[in-house]
Amino acid sequence: MKPSKKDTWQYKLTAYMVSQGISLLGSSIVSLAIIWYVTLGTGSGIMVAGVTVTTFLPQALILLYGGVLADRYSPKRIVMISDSMIALSTFVLVILFITGKDSIRWVLFFNALRSFGTGIQLPASKSILPQIVPGEQLMKANSIYTGIWSTIQLVSPGLGGLVMSLMSIPFVFLIDIGTAITGVLLLATVAIPVREMRQSAENKNEGLVDGFHYIMNSIALRNSILLYTIFSFLVVPASQLTPLLASQNIGKEVWILSVTETAFSIGALAVSVFMSYKELPIPHVKLIGISAVIFGATMILLLPAHGIVVFAVLMMIMGAGSPLYYTPLITLIQENTEDRYMGRTFSYADLFSTLAAPIGMVVFGPMANVSILLPFVIPGVGLILLGFLTGKKFR
Repeated sequence: MKPSKKDTWQYKLTAYMVSQGISLLGSSIVSLAIIWYVTLGTGSGIMVAGVTVTTFLPQALILLYGGVLADRYSPKRIVMISDSMIALSTFVLVILFITGKDSIRWVLFFNALRSFGTGIQLPASKSILPQIVPGEQLMKANSIYTGIWSTIQLVSPGLGGLVMSLMSIPFVFLIDIGTAITGVLLLATVAIPVREMRQSAENKNEGLVDGFHYIMNSIALRNSILLYTIFSFLVVPASQLTPLLASQNIGKEVWILSVTETAFSIGALAVSVFMSYKELPIPHVKLIGISAVIFGATMILLLPAHGIVVFAVLMMIMGAGSPLYYTPLITLIQENTEDRYMGRTFSYADLFSTLAAPIGMVVFGPMANVSILLPFVIPGVGLILLGFLTGKKFR
């Protein structure tokens, strides 16, 4: 019997991507709004570091248990529940702002609550794709997902700048609530195959140990997660401190931040779209090495860039390097992981890469208060070296 259109993997992939894309759009706008709110309100590298820490540290603390949940229960339900809880915490923050109790401290506190929800959701969301896409299509599917994310990154700075110019910050937060609800309702309509999930008597800690042993027994997974962690640490200034660099080199207007973020997303989107239609005849690991060199070189070249055009072009080149490392890395992990360990494997991968962000800002954030040169030159050189060594060390 011929399967209905809704039972095909192409339909499920499309429906899943749309639901997640809508939800991610709202989250992206709010994340940018929080960074800009703190950056423009304080002008402090330490306070920007505070946003980074509250964005990544709480989710790192819960990620491993999120992986265990993803391997034991329905990843789809976990994503829906966590999205709903994130929306609820954002709604409470809106109420505080409307009632005049707004402060940077409340922003950081609720940013941390949102981070907890993200930590539960991440392993589950990455476990869904291999369930609905054939193995030989994973690279293209991940490229499509990266393309959607890049599109969101492309439009969200412009939308973020527009809504922040037209609305007060609590109304910007309401956008995330609306998109989260829409994403949850759409995801509920996606039929995801019921997989065999482990329902043993072992407790969650035993499940974590089992997952760790599984990773350590796989050379491919060990190397992939190590490379993911190192890369995530070194690119922290590129992702978190470029708004501060742009505000110092060019100006403090919101539109400047929007243009630089948009330029990055254009580069990322262009490469993602190309990779989704054309399979590159280059090994995954070499693509990651090329990306490291691109990131490192552009981070250094951004420092003397005082014109918006030059700054934006360099950000576009840097953005082109983003899919070249993220998409191959995620695909490598998916290709080398058994289905029953998928959630825990991604929980460890996301844990180490997530911890790299707050640790990176603890290291590089204070450097920005001494000299903006330091947090760009040091990791920039490190990325270039990593790019040249990757092909030899991470096979």
